[in-house]
Amino acid sequence: MTDGMNGPVRSGAQRTAVLLFAASALGEIGVGAGLLAFPQLAALLLDASLDAIGLLVVRGLGGAVLALGLTWWIMRNDAHAVARCAAGFIIYNVVVGALFVFQALHVAHPVLPWLVGAIHLGAGGTFIAATAFARPTPVD
Repeated sequence: MTDGMNGPVRSGAQRTAVLLFAASALGEIGVGAGLLAFPQLAALLLDASLDAIGLLVVRGLGGAVLALGLTWWIMRNDAHAVARCAAGFIIYNVVVGALFVFQALHVAHPVLPWLVGAIHLGAGGTFIAATAFARPTPVD
């Protein structure tokens, strides 16, 4: 990657990866904060009821998702950091996407779980494609 007038010059695939990382970070920050404040949102996302223990677990999950989103946001413009986290980003999105799709197959109102699952699977697949087609950067 060479430096242009406004910073490093990135390939289209690298720009896609950075934008996807930033968009995912913002989404996870929003979901994490929402689950912390309103854990009943998980019942909506999953189309399932939650008992007192479930609400506690959802708040813990909200904190973890918020931390993950903040971490992605902080490192979004560091190409080396994004590359080091690529496997984790892909695994997270594919697993979460598959879990929501699985849930959608077993509930009465599957629209929201399908949507969340499709978004996560799409993010994982797009990131795989973006990193596969990114030009290698020279080692400093």
